Amino acid sequence: MTEQTRDQLADEARGSYQAGEFRAAWNAARVALDAHPHDPALLRLAGRAAMELGLDDAVDYFQRAVALDPNDPDGWRELGDALAYEGRLSEAGQALHRAVRLRPEDTAALVSLGHSSLAAGHRERAITYLSRALEHDPENLTALRGLVAAYHSEGRLAEALDAATRVATVSPSDVLAALDVAELSLELGRKDAAAAFGRLRTVDDDPEHEVFAYHGMIEAELRRDSWRRALDIAVDATRVDRHGRTTDILALIVARVFGEAGREAPSREHVEETLARSRAEHRRLHAEALVV
Repeated sequence: MTEQTRDQLADEARGSYQAGEFRAAWNAARVALDAHPHDPALLRLAGRAAMELGLDDAVDYFQRAVALDPNDPDGWRELGDALAYEGRLSEAGQALHRAVRLRPEDTAALVSLGHSSLAAGHRERAITYLSRALEHDPENLTALRGLVAAYHSEGRLAEALDAATRVATVSPSDVLAALDVAELSLELGRKDAAAAFGRLRTVDDDPEHEVFAYHGMIEAELRRDSWRRALDIAVDATRVDRHGRTTDILALIVARVFGEAGREAPSREHVEETLARSRAEHRRLHAEALVV
Protein backbone atom coordinates (compact mmCIF):
# COMPACT_ATOMS: atom_id res chain seq x y z
CA MET A 1 0.00 0.00 0.00
CA THR A 2 1.39 3.39 -0.98
CA GLU A 3 1.52 6.31 1.44
CA GLN A 4 -1.05 8.10 -0.73
CA THR A 5 -3.44 5.14 -0.47
CA ARG A 6 -2.89 4.99 3.29
CA ASP A 7 -3.68 8.70 3.58
CA GLN A 8 -6.82 8.24 1.48
CA LEU A 9 -7.99 5.43 3.74
CA ALA A 10 -7.21 7.50 6.83
CA ASP A 11 -9.21 10.41 5.41
CA GLU A 12 -12.04 8.01 4.57
CA ALA A 13 -11.98 6.62 8.11
CA ARG A 14 -12.03 10.11 9.66
CA GLY A 15 -14.86 11.22 7.36
CA SER A 16 -16.92 8.13 8.14
CA TYR A 17 -16.36 8.58 11.87
CA GLN A 18 -17.43 12.24 11.78
CA ALA A 19 -20.53 11.21 9.81
CA GLY A 20 -21.43 8.65 12.46
CA GLU A 21 -20.67 5.72 10.15
CA PHE A 22 -18.60 3.88 12.72
CA ARG A 23 -18.48 0.48 11.03
CA ALA A 24 -17.12 2.04 7.83
CA ALA A 25 -14.62 4.08 9.87
CA TRP A 26 -13.43 0.98 11.73
CA ASN A 27 -13.05 -1.01 8.52
CA ALA A 28 -11.11 1.75 6.73
CA ALA A 29 -8.82 2.30 9.72
CA ARG A 30 -8.09 -1.44 9.99
CA VAL A 31 -7.18 -1.71 6.31
CA ALA A 32 -4.83 1.25 6.65
CA LEU A 33 -3.33 -0.28 9.81
CA ASP A 34 -2.56 -3.52 7.99
CA ALA A 35 0.08 -1.60 6.04
CA HIS A 36 0.99 0.91 8.76
CA PRO A 37 0.46 -0.80 12.15
CA HIS A 38 2.57 1.76 14.02
CA ASP A 39 0.49 4.87 13.26
CA PRO A 40 -0.84 6.20 16.62
CA ALA A 41 -3.48 8.42 14.99
CA LEU A 42 -4.93 5.49 13.03
CA LEU A 43 -4.85 3.29 16.12
CA ARG A 44 -6.76 5.90 18.13
CA LEU A 45 -9.30 6.32 15.33
CA ALA A 46 -9.83 2.56 15.17
CA GLY A 47 -10.20 2.54 18.95
CA ARG A 48 -12.81 5.29 18.95
CA ALA A 49 -14.82 3.54 16.23
CA ALA A 50 -14.55 0.23 18.10
CA MET A 51 -15.87 1.91 21.27
CA GLU A 52 -18.86 3.32 19.40
CA LEU A 53 -19.56 -0.16 18.02
CA GLY A 54 -19.17 -1.80 21.44
CA LEU A 55 -16.33 -4.02 20.20
CA ASP A 56 -13.90 -5.78 22.53
CA ASP A 57 -10.71 -4.53 20.90
CA ALA A 58 -11.02 -0.79 21.66
CA VAL A 59 -8.67 -1.00 24.65
CA ASP A 60 -6.06 -2.85 22.59
CA TYR A 61 -5.99 -0.13 19.94
CA PHE A 62 -5.53 2.62 22.54
CA GLN A 63 -2.86 0.66 24.42
CA ARG A 64 -0.90 0.25 21.20
CA ALA A 65 -1.30 3.97 20.47
CA VAL A 66 0.04 5.16 23.84
CA ALA A 67 2.90 2.66 23.67
CA LEU A 68 3.96 4.34 20.43
CA ASP A 69 3.28 7.90 21.64
CA PRO A 70 3.43 7.94 25.46
CA ASN A 71 3.36 11.75 25.62
CA ASP A 72 -0.04 12.11 23.94
CA PRO A 73 -2.61 13.11 26.60
CA ASP A 74 -5.53 12.44 24.24
CA GLY A 75 -4.41 8.85 23.77
CA TRP A 76 -4.22 8.28 27.52
CA ARG A 77 -7.63 9.91 28.05
CA GLU A 78 -9.21 7.72 25.38
CA LEU A 79 -7.57 4.64 26.87
CA GLY A 80 -8.93 5.61 30.29
CA ASP A 81 -12.44 6.06 28.91
CA ALA A 82 -12.28 2.67 27.16
CA LEU A 83 -11.07 0.95 30.33
CA ALA A 84 -13.78 2.63 32.40
CA TYR A 85 -16.39 1.48 29.87
CA GLU A 86 -15.20 -2.09 30.47
CA GLY A 87 -15.42 -1.59 34.24
CA ARG A 88 -11.65 -1.73 34.71
CA LEU A 89 -11.75 1.27 37.01
CA SER A 90 -8.31 1.00 38.63
CA GLU A 91 -6.58 0.83 35.24
CA ALA A 92 -8.82 3.59 33.93
CA GLY A 93 -7.79 5.83 36.81
CA GLN A 94 -4.10 5.24 36.09
CA ALA A 95 -4.52 6.10 32.40
CA LEU A 96 -6.56 9.21 33.15
CA HIS A 97 -4.04 10.34 35.78
CA ARG A 98 -1.38 10.08 33.09
CA ALA A 99 -3.49 12.25 30.77
CA VAL A 100 -3.95 14.90 33.45
CA ARG A 101 -0.25 14.91 34.31
CA LEU A 102 0.56 15.54 30.66
CA ARG A 103 -2.13 18.23 30.30
CA PRO A 104 -3.34 19.52 33.70
CA GLU A 105 -6.04 21.71 32.17
CA ASP A 106 -7.60 18.84 30.16
CA THR A 107 -11.25 19.24 31.14
CA ALA A 108 -12.40 16.05 29.43
CA ALA A 109 -9.77 13.97 31.24
CA LEU A 110 -10.62 15.58 34.59
CA VAL A 111 -14.32 14.88 34.06
CA SER A 112 -13.62 11.26 33.11
CA LEU A 113 -11.31 10.90 36.10
CA GLY A 114 -14.01 12.32 38.36
CA HIS A 115 -16.66 9.94 37.09
CA SER A 116 -14.39 6.89 37.22
CA SER A 117 -13.42 7.84 40.79
CA LEU A 118 -17.10 8.13 41.70
CA ALA A 119 -17.84 4.73 40.14
CA ALA A 120 -14.98 3.24 42.16
CA GLY A 121 -16.43 4.69 45.38
CA HIS A 122 -13.80 7.41 45.80
CA ARG A 123 -16.26 10.23 46.27
CA GLU A 124 -13.91 12.85 47.72
CA ARG A 125 -11.48 12.32 44.86
CA ALA A 126 -14.36 12.60 42.41
CA ILE A 127 -15.38 15.93 43.92
CA THR A 128 -11.80 17.20 43.63
CA TYR A 129 -11.41 16.26 39.96
CA LEU A 130 -14.85 17.46 38.93
CA SER A 131 -14.32 20.77 40.74
CA ARG A 132 -11.00 21.20 38.91
CA ALA A 133 -12.76 20.55 35.60
CA LEU A 134 -15.31 23.25 36.42
CA GLU A 135 -12.52 25.75 37.07
CA HIS A 136 -11.68 25.43 33.37
CA ASP A 137 -15.26 25.00 32.11
CA PRO A 138 -17.81 26.32 34.65
CA GLU A 139 -20.81 25.18 32.59
CA ASN A 140 -19.67 21.62 31.89
CA LEU A 141 -22.89 19.68 32.44
CA THR A 142 -21.22 16.28 32.76
CA ALA A 143 -18.99 17.60 35.53
CA LEU A 144 -21.89 19.35 37.28
CA ARG A 145 -24.09 16.24 37.16
CA GLY A 146 -21.22 14.22 38.58
CA LEU A 147 -20.89 16.71 41.43
CA VAL A 148 -24.60 16.39 42.21
CA ALA A 149 -24.21 12.61 42.53
CA ALA A 150 -20.94 12.81 44.50
CA TYR A 151 -22.17 15.41 46.98
CA HIS A 152 -25.48 13.60 47.43
CA SER A 153 -23.79 10.26 48.13
CA GLU A 154 -21.58 12.03 50.69
CA GLY A 155 -24.64 13.47 52.42
CA ARG A 156 -23.56 17.01 51.52
CA LEU A 157 -27.05 17.97 50.45
CA ALA A 158 -26.67 21.75 50.38
CA GLU A 159 -23.68 21.46 48.05
CA ALA A 160 -25.55 18.91 45.93
CA LEU A 161 -28.44 21.36 45.66
CA ASP A 162 -26.07 24.14 44.61
CA ALA A 163 -24.63 21.93 41.86
CA ALA A 164 -28.10 20.83 40.73
CA THR A 165 -29.21 24.47 40.58
CA ARG A 166 -26.22 25.22 38.36
CA VAL A 167 -27.24 22.38 36.03
CA ALA A 168 -30.79 23.72 35.88
CA THR A 169 -29.48 27.21 35.13
CA VAL A 170 -27.21 26.03 32.32
CA SER A 171 -29.86 23.66 30.92
CA PRO A 172 -33.28 25.09 31.86
CA SER A 173 -35.19 22.43 29.91
CA ASP A 174 -33.46 19.55 31.73
CA VAL A 175 -36.24 17.75 33.61
CA LEU A 176 -33.85 15.60 35.63
CA ALA A 177 -32.00 18.70 36.81
CA ALA A 178 -35.28 20.33 37.87
CA LEU A 179 -36.23 17.11 39.65
CA ASP A 180 -32.85 17.04 41.41
CA VAL A 181 -33.43 20.61 42.64
CA ALA A 182 -36.92 19.73 43.87
CA GLU A 183 -35.95 16.48 45.61
CA LEU A 184 -32.88 17.98 47.28
CA SER A 185 -34.99 20.92 48.45
CA LEU A 186 -37.41 18.37 49.90
CA GLU A 187 -34.62 16.44 51.66
CA LEU A 188 -33.27 19.68 53.12
CA GLY A 189 -36.73 20.67 54.38
CA ARG A 190 -36.69 23.93 52.46
CA LYS A 191 -39.82 26.04 52.40
CA ASP A 192 -39.57 26.43 48.63
CA ALA A 193 -39.63 22.66 47.94
CA ALA A 194 -43.27 22.75 46.80
CA ALA A 195 -42.50 25.60 44.41
CA ALA A 196 -39.54 23.64 43.05
CA PHE A 197 -41.82 20.70 42.25
CA GLY A 198 -44.33 23.15 40.78
CA ARG A 199 -41.72 24.32 38.27
CA LEU A 200 -41.64 20.79 36.86
CA ARG A 201 -45.04 21.53 35.31
CA THR A 202 -43.40 24.03 32.96
CA VAL A 203 -40.13 22.15 32.40
CA ASP A 204 -41.74 18.78 31.62
CA ASP A 205 -44.05 19.30 28.65
CA ASP A 206 -45.54 15.79 28.69
CA PRO A 207 -49.15 16.18 29.91
CA GLU A 208 -49.07 12.63 31.30
CA HIS A 209 -46.32 13.74 33.69
CA GLU A 210 -48.10 16.74 35.21
CA VAL A 211 -49.48 14.57 37.99
CA PHE A 212 -45.91 13.83 39.15
CA ALA A 213 -45.30 17.53 39.76
CA TYR A 214 -48.51 17.78 41.78
CA HIS A 215 -47.52 14.75 43.84
CA GLY A 216 -44.17 16.36 44.65
CA MET A 217 -45.95 19.53 45.75
CA ILE A 218 -48.28 17.49 47.95
CA GLU A 219 -45.36 15.64 49.52
CA ALA A 220 -43.59 18.92 50.30
CA GLU A 221 -46.70 20.31 52.00
CA LEU A 222 -47.27 17.11 53.99
CA ARG A 223 -43.67 17.24 55.25
CA ARG A 224 -44.60 20.63 56.74
CA ASP A 225 -48.01 19.39 57.95
CA SER A 226 -49.72 21.93 55.69
CA TRP A 227 -52.82 19.78 55.22
CA ARG A 228 -55.12 22.48 53.88
CA ARG A 229 -52.62 23.49 51.22
CA ALA A 230 -52.05 19.81 50.40
CA LEU A 231 -55.81 19.41 49.97
CA ASP A 232 -56.00 22.19 47.38
CA ILE A 233 -53.11 20.67 45.43
CA ALA A 234 -54.54 17.13 45.64
CA VAL A 235 -57.86 18.34 44.21
CA ASP A 236 -55.96 19.93 41.31
CA ALA A 237 -53.99 16.71 40.87
CA THR A 238 -57.15 14.64 40.41
CA ARG A 239 -58.04 16.79 37.39
CA VAL A 240 -54.94 15.65 35.50
CA ASP A 241 -54.62 12.16 37.01
CA ARG A 242 -55.88 9.69 34.41
CA HIS A 243 -54.78 6.58 36.29
CA GLY A 244 -56.12 7.09 39.81
CA ARG A 245 -52.70 7.61 41.37
CA THR A 246 -54.05 10.38 43.61
CA THR A 247 -57.08 8.54 45.04
CA ASP A 248 -55.51 7.27 48.27
CA ILE A 249 -53.52 10.48 48.71
CA LEU A 250 -56.67 12.60 48.55
CA ALA A 251 -58.54 10.20 50.87
CA LEU A 252 -55.93 10.60 53.61
CA ILE A 253 -55.81 14.38 53.28
CA VAL A 254 -59.61 14.71 53.34
CA ALA A 255 -59.74 12.51 56.46
CA ARG A 256 -57.11 14.66 58.19
CA VAL A 257 -58.81 17.93 57.28
CA PHE A 258 -62.47 16.97 57.74
CA GLY A 259 -62.35 13.76 59.80
CA GLU A 260 -62.80 10.16 58.69
CA ALA A 261 -66.61 10.21 58.90
CA GLY A 262 -66.82 6.49 59.63
CA ARG A 263 -64.62 5.49 56.70
CA GLU A 264 -61.09 4.29 57.35
CA ALA A 265 -58.54 6.34 55.44
CA PRO A 266 -55.21 5.09 54.07
CA SER A 267 -52.32 5.44 56.50
CA ARG A 268 -49.88 8.29 56.24
CA GLU A 269 -47.12 5.71 55.80
CA HIS A 270 -48.90 4.25 52.78
CA VAL A 271 -49.38 7.68 51.22
CA GLU A 272 -45.75 8.64 51.79
CA GLU A 273 -44.68 5.43 50.05
CA THR A 274 -47.05 6.23 47.18
CA LEU A 275 -45.58 9.71 46.78
CA ALA A 276 -42.02 8.37 46.90
CA ARG A 277 -42.88 5.83 44.18
CA SER A 278 -44.36 8.62 42.11
CA ARG A 279 -41.09 10.58 42.26
CA ALA A 280 -39.10 7.46 41.42
CA GLU A 281 -41.34 6.72 38.44
CA HIS A 282 -40.96 10.28 37.13
CA ARG A 283 -37.16 10.01 37.39
CA ARG A 284 -37.11 6.59 35.74
CA LEU A 285 -39.09 7.78 32.74
CA HIS A 286 -36.69 10.63 32.05
CA ALA A 287 -33.55 8.66 32.85
CA GLU A 288 -34.61 6.01 30.32
CA ALA A 289 -35.33 8.71 27.72
CA LEU A 290 -31.85 10.16 28.32
CA VAL A 291 -30.21 6.78 27.67
CA VAL A 292 -32.23 6.22 24.51
